[in-house]
Amino acid sequence: MPQPGDCCAIAMRKHLHWQPSLSLPLWDIRRGHFAFQPAAKLPFAPALLLAAASMPGHSLTSSLAMLRLAAALQRKKPPREKQVAGWLDELRIPDQLVRDLLEPLCLGAMNEATETASTLTFRRVLKESFAGRDQARLGWFTAPLQTALIEPLAQQARQLGVQIHTGHRVRQLVGGDEDARVDGKNYDKVVVALPSHAADKLMHRQLTRETRAISNIHLWLRHAVPMPAPLIGCIDGVGQWYFDVSQQWLTTTPGKHICAVISADEGHRSGPDLVRCCIDELSQLCGMSQQPELIHSRIVSERRATTLVRPDHSGGECLPASIINACETPLPGQLPATIESAVRRGEIAAQSCIPGHTYQPYPL
Repeated sequence: MPQPGDCCAIAMRKHLHWQPSLSLPLWDIRRGHFAFQPAAKLPFAPALLLAAASMPGHSLTSSLAMLRLAAALQRKKPPREKQVAGWLDELRIPDQLVRDLLEPLCLGAMNEATETASTLTFRRVLKESFAGRDQARLGWFTAPLQTALIEPLAQQARQLGVQIHTGHRVRQLVGGDEDARVDGKNYDKVVVALPSHAADKLMHRQLTRETRAISNIHLWLRHAVPMPAPLIGCIDGVGQWYFDVSQQWLTTTPGKHICAVISADEGHRSGPDLVRCCIDELSQLCGMSQQPELIHSRIVSERRATTLVRPDHSGGECLPASIINACETPLPGQLPATIESAVRRGEIAAQSCIPGHTYQPYPL
């Protein structure tokens, strides 16, 4: 008989699409459309080298640089350079390869530029992302997040007898070795899974954590635009990634709902200016002689979307046994604050609530 967790996994898997093999579509205003696409029929390692050399503006020099990078990923000794830019310069990685591939990967995974991003963590990201052909693929939900993820998880929780309360603001948390009090009520264990700045405020910690913003510019268009792929990386563009949401969600008319994503957004542009810039860039990306007609737009900007990887995030504080910290405050060498690390932290926190349970968590 299927268990509740099986039904939840089936429901989520139904709304999840994975590429058969890696294909990273890219666009540059000078070179047009191209892709970083390792050949599916070749062994993965040489396929990566050939894919780098095959991009326009690249050559065997990029393949040799990829070899140097691969060798550096296997070294046990940590790099001398603390920031990614210095590390890539030390490895003599060409600027063109950084611009076309490594900088977009750094921005996408760590939400900050190579000049300030942690080398240890970026090295970890590269090792995990390109460990094999199955890991190095892009995937996306084919339905809204509420349908694809939230509702199946909530249904499973209800079947397990979990009570979910929303709309309640926790104002006081006091932990001890035996139990914890949340707004005057006692609990055996409390899992704190808040944004780091909110957790610091709740637990009265005077810490300053660096964060970066992510902005999503949603564009609803009167007529479909001819996006050649469900997502495209835009080199040196206003929007770093363009997602054809209607194509990803398998609607009957793809190309009518486009979302531009800006990582590490500094907020220099006003809302109307940002929409105009994205519309103009989208028309160039799609090779349109006229700009698409906009019906509606919405900008969703989370100013503290990502807590950056920094060496001082531990705060030097030991929490009481009754409080389990599941906040994302990554240290150098740990995974950045992504969905993947959130899932791992949640799993570790859940296992910590089970008395006498021995569990070997996948490291963060």
